[in-house]
Amino acid sequence: MTTTKKRLTAIACLFTALLGACTGRGPIRDVERTIADTYGTDLQVVSVRALRPSAPLARWNGVYGVYLQDRADAEQFMVRLGRPDEGLATLTGRIDAARQEKDQHVARQKAALAQLQALGLPGEAYSLQATSIYGSARWRVAVFADMDALRQDGAMLDDVAWQALGRIVHGGLAPEPSISLFPATQSAAYRAVLDKGYHGRIEFIGGEPATVLQSLEDGADAWWTIDAAALPAPHIVTERQAELREACYAAIAALRADNHFKTRHGIYVQPRMTVFQAYRIADRLRDAGLRQGHTAYAVLDRADGRMVLRGIVAEDAPHGPDAYAVEGVYAYEFAFATGKLQVRRLPG
Repeated sequence: MTTTKKRLTAIACLFTALLGACTGRGPIRDVERTIADTYGTDLQVVSVRALRPSAPLARWNGVYGVYLQDRADAEQFMVRLGRPDEGLATLTGRIDAARQEKDQHVARQKAALAQLQALGLPGEAYSLQATSIYGSARWRVAVFADMDALRQDGAMLDDVAWQALGRIVHGGLAPEPSISLFPATQSAAYRAVLDKGYHGRIEFIGGEPATVLQSLEDGADAWWTIDAAALPAPHIVTERQAELREACYAAIAALRADNHFKTRHGIYVQPRMTVFQAYRIADRLRDAGLRQGHTAYAVLDRADGRMVLRGIVAEDAPHGPDAYAVEGVYAYEFAFATGKLQVRRLPG
């Protein structure tokens, strides 16, 4: 067999393997061999994986991801493969383009991180600034905090960290950072990202690869969000129930005005669904006599030395003529250390 035929056979086997006709180590060996011939030791193949179909990334269905590490900066990136008409020139072209995108991404992340660090970003945190799948500029900041401290009426972060988050929120950064608090117990899975302080093009989190778009959109692990205003939804109660609406929004205004974190640090700390689930807030509200436990508004606060969740529940009127009417609005306070829930009905 001539050298040319051998090369063509190797290339054909590579893409046949990537399409699933070959099994075992074949695809990985062929990818490694092809890349090693072109790049030597400059690039290392970390893994070759079939990309799982998922919205909004359904266009990746049926192809493979080749995960590479650049020896120059130890950063990882990914190239998508799988079409049978791809040849060696296309493969190397894709790798070169993805490598350049990686370099540009890392430079952007380092510049963004420097802005946050100048404002005192806490150590156990990372930054990700990127363009979303919808074309908008996004800046996500993840901070790891001690969630269990609430059960002892303690602080998830120290005052220095809270003050730094306040400076970031009010720092006039563009795009405006979206700050989330993650459990410190999960920091081991994010260790490589936390050590750098920023999210690269590809990060292996908990052993699974996470792209920029996946991490930008996925906040499932977050427990709390940091906000400058914590504005309520505009239609918790409609104008048709004027008295009840006034009572509802007056109660929310009071929560916002007399808030420990707003007073001390200029920020609000608001729960994500994970918090409601972990502390069974909906079940506790139903046990207190409410037909439904959906919280319309809530903020973390400190009252009389206790860490508490203060919220508003608007209970639907299920069988009335107005589909948007509510039967009543309730204010509640949940103490994390004791598990005690207090509920009161608002007038109207």
